[in-house]
Amino acid sequence: MEPLEEITGRYVSVGGTRTFFDEIGTGIPIVCVHTAGSDSREYRYLLPLLAKSGMRAIAVDLPGHSRSYPVGWRPAQTIHEHAEFVYQFGRAVCDQRFVVIGCSIGGDITIDLVANHSDELLAAVPMEGAAWTPTFPNPVEMSRPSWMPGWQDVMERAAISSLARCVPEERVTELRWQHRGSQLAAAGDLCGWANHDVRGRLRDARCPVLLVVGREDFWVPVELVQATARELPDCEMEVLDQVGHYPMFEAPERVAALVVKFLRRKGILSGGEARG
Repeated sequence: MEPLEEITGRYVSVGGTRTFFDEIGTGIPIVCVHTAGSDSREYRYLLPLLAKSGMRAIAVDLPGHSRSYPVGWRPAQTIHEHAEFVYQFGRAVCDQRFVVIGCSIGGDITIDLVANHSDELLAAVPMEGAAWTPTFPNPVEMSRPSWMPGWQDVMERAAISSLARCVPEERVTELRWQHRGSQLAAAGDLCGWANHDVRGRLRDARCPVLLVVGREDFWVPVELVQATARELPDCEMEVLDQVGHYPMFEAPERVAALVVKFLRRKGILSGGEARG
């Protein structure tokens, strides 16, 4: 018999919406938010590493993604809508303030949370996100079958093409499968990405922020992340060589080390003990 994984899947009602999340570990809660059209599986390699460092690592399926039902049975259309859901999710499953980390639309969601709820966060780690992300066309019309019947193929190709060139083939195949069957949710996600803009609203942020971007990510120019960093009063930035659009999936060990060191520098994580 194969040993069972320690990651546990659970459901919780958030505003009446049945929501799935994976979790592992105890201690400071860190809520992980996935990319457009994907789900919590993107964090399967990172969660155990965070847990070993004294954290309760939680990865949520956003509404309408994988095992979570959509709110009102329709896809979210804005980053802010997703962000408010993540905020309510964090309040529902965490008994204290939490850290939030997200990638791509999850990175934008994390930045939106900083803009609107920084007092209630321990820290934020946006990956492959920025205050403004005008790097993908609005996909609403593209998702109509009469316009582009190959929308699912577009999502898969967009995902695997934005990995770093050194990612092994088995990891490429895994990510491709994670993005299958996500047309409706992904269209809403990418509408949010294309229209996301919180420039000028980050200067009063009161939680520490670690911005992470892969040097090989063509969706997020480093210049956009640098401009975001200049707006934040307590911010660090890391540019990762040989990493594309999915740092937690491509380089989980490096991301875990960055997050742990950052939280320890900020006095949030120390010897497995958290400051709430």
